Amino acid sequence: KRMKQIGSVEVPQEAFLAILQVED
Repeated sequence: KRMKQIGSVEVPQEAFLAILQVED
């Protein structure tokens, strides 16, 4: 469960960073 939670949180975080970088 912990691994799944971390992965679920890490995936969106990376996507958010990518979107912010692209918008920048």
